[in-house]
Amino acid sequence: MRAFLALPIPADVVAYLKDVAGRLERRTEGVRWVKDEGIHITVKFLGEIEEPKAEKMREALAPIGARIGPFRACLGGLDAFPSKRSARVIVVKLKEGTERIQAIFEEVEECLAALDVEKEKRGLVPHLTLGRRRIPKPFPNGDPMPIEEKEFLIGELVLFKSTLTPGGAIYAPIWKIKLGGENE
Repeated sequence: MRAFLALPIPADVVAYLKDVAGRLERRTEGVRWVKDEGIHITVKFLGEIEEPKAEKMREALAPIGARIGPFRACLGGLDAFPSKRSARVIVVKLKEGTERIQAIFEEVEECLAALDVEKEKRGLVPHLTLGRRRIPKPFPNGDPMPIEEKEFLIGELVLFKSTLTPGGAIYAPIWKIKLGGENE
């Protein structure tokens, strides 16, 4: 299965970001906007993994939930990767919570390296993806839109299965590690 690890965000923040994407859509062409379930903080893309390996990953990562409790994050501003002049991915960066996300990322990297999962070469820039372009163009078109500094709680690390379809990827949770609590 094609899989990735992510930190889900609350539905009210997803709804707000979908509204932001809707306003951006009216003034930004050539962007494929993500669906609601696609708005999360990706910690690590794993690619194709077998189900037995997914279970081993869960066992290896479970102690993270005991060591790191739930924490607050806060939306920052609009940005783009690799740059605003050559935007392929439209994102919202975080103003708060990035240190804890980095700590989770580093623990994930160490735990999974023991299972022969290759470490990320680029590191992690915590963000929420709103849309992607095939052909890079400058972003934003016109004045940048302000983003409300909405605070929210991050409370779990989830392994998602990603099924690619002509209508876009479909995400399904495989397992969850509650931060500061019992695992599912």
